[in-house]
Amino acid sequence: MIDGWSIPDQEARHLWRTWLFVLGLGMVSEAVIGVWANIMRKRGAFEDERDEQIIARADRLGLLVGFCAINVLIWQILWQSTLPAPVPLTLNIQHLPTLFFILMSVLFLCHGVKQVMILVLGRLS
Repeated sequence: MIDGWSIPDQEARHLWRTWLFVLGLGMVSEAVIGVWANIMRKRGAFEDERDEQIIARADRLGLLVGFCAINVLIWQILWQSTLPAPVPLTLNIQHLPTLFFILMSVLFLCHGVKQVMILVLGRLS
């Protein structure tokens, strides 16, 4: 999706393929992990209320990071459209691959923060 420090021009059909592949891979991965977790529960690895609270807190933190990332993106767009001088970090949101890359990055950031926070909060409690 990136070439060095730039986002190359891509056709919309390639972006669709990428999105559908990532979506399908994510769904299959979550299903496999869910089946594995059910097998582990049947063997005696139970989740208690503490685990549910950890997951809920990590989910909230992931959503908060996503909210902040979207707000930073909005501020960047508004800032570069109101300033007459060129902004050092310019995002070309009208360029479809750039928009796609930024939104996918925010989604991965949210999910990554959630997963890391589950591990961190589990170790801290």
